[in-house]
Amino acid sequence: MHFFFFLLLNANSCNLSKTDHSHKLTIDLDNTNDTILYSQFTKSIDYIELNTNDSCIVSHIDNIFLDDDTIFILDKKNAGILIFTSNGELVNQINNYGNSAEEFINIRAFTIDPILNHIYILDCNSQKINKYNYNGDYLESHKSTLYVRDFAVLENGSYLCILPYYSKYTPYGIWTTDNNNNIIKKIQFEIPQDDQFEFVGYYTNLSNQCIYYYDRNWDNFSCITKDTAIVQYQFDLKQRLKEDIRKKDPRLIKLKDFAMMSSFSYSDNFLLLTYYYYVDNNPYRWALYNKHTQKITVSNVVTNDIDYVQSSSEQIFYLNNKTWCRVLDEKVNNCNIQLQILNLK
Repeated sequence: MHFFFFLLLNANSCNLSKTDHSHKLTIDLDNTNDTILYSQFTKSIDYIELNTNDSCIVSHIDNIFLDDDTIFILDKKNAGILIFTSNGELVNQINNYGNSAEEFINIRAFTIDPILNHIYILDCNSQKINKYNYNGDYLESHKSTLYVRDFAVLENGSYLCILPYYSKYTPYGIWTTDNNNNIIKKIQFEIPQDDQFEFVGYYTNLSNQCIYYYDRNWDNFSCITKDTAIVQYQFDLKQRLKEDIRKKDPRLIKLKDFAMMSSFSYSDNFLLLTYYYYVDNNPYRWALYNKHTQKITVSNVVTNDIDYVQSSSEQIFYLNNKTWCRVLDEKVNNCNIQLQILNLK
C-alpha cells in the first residue's frame, strides 16, 4: 500500500497529454494453463543471500530496488529499510522510529534517486518526507500536507505524483512537481469521478528510461517521463469490475468473481502481471505477455524449470528491464533472505 504527501505551491503549470501507441490485449483469468515456466522468459538464475547478521529482523519484503551494486528492501513491519551490497552484505538499516526531525512514525512508501544516490521515505503520520544517502545517513526532511498513492523521482530530479482517484479537496490524477514542490505539469489521465472502489497495491516500476505505470481505472499500461506519457498496452480484462459496481459503496459490494492488478514486472521482451482474483480458492493469477509472439499465458502458478528451486511467493519484483527477482521461502534456523535473481531473455 503506497501513500505520499506533497506540499504543492501555487505555480504556473501546463498539461501533458498522454499519447496512445497501445496494443490491445485480452486477458481471461479463467482460461488458464497448468503453469508458466521460468524458461519461457528467463535465460539464467543467480542467487543472493542477504546477510542480516543472524538477526530475524525482516518479517515480509514489501518492495525492492536495485541500483548498480546496491540493494534496498522495505520491510512490511518495523525493520524499516535495509541496504545491502550486491554480495548480500548489510550496509545499514534505516529504522529511526520516533518523532524527531530525523525520525519517522511509519513508512508508507519509499523510492530512490539513482542519479543523486538518495533514498526518499514517506511518513504519512508525520506528513513529511525524509531524505537519506545510499549509506543510510540522514540528509534532510520536508513537510507535506497533501496525499497521493505513489511517487517516483524522474531523471531531471522532479517528482511524479500519483493519486489515481477523484478527490474534491486535493489535487488528483498524475502530475509532476519540481524540487520546490511547485506543480510543473498535469498529465491527462482520465479519472472517473463516480468511482468509490479502489484496490491499493503496486502502481509503478522505476527504470532508467521512464516510470512504468499501470492504471487500474482502465487497465492501461503507460511509460511516463518528464516530457511524455505514452500508453503502451490496453488490457481487456474479462474479470474487470463493472463500471456500475464501481460506483457503489465498497462496503455494499460483494467481493467475488472480479479481479484487480496486484503487481507487475516489465522487461524489454516480456510483461508479467499478477492479478488478485476474488474467488474462493487460490486468488492469485499470473499473466505473462511475450512481446515477440504476442501471446499471453495465464496460470495459477509460476514454476522454476531451470534449476527447480521453487518459491511460493505470489510476487516477482521488478529490478530493471533485464532483471527480476523472487524471494525464496524462509529456511528453518536461517534468518538471512534468499533472493532468486532472474536474468531475462
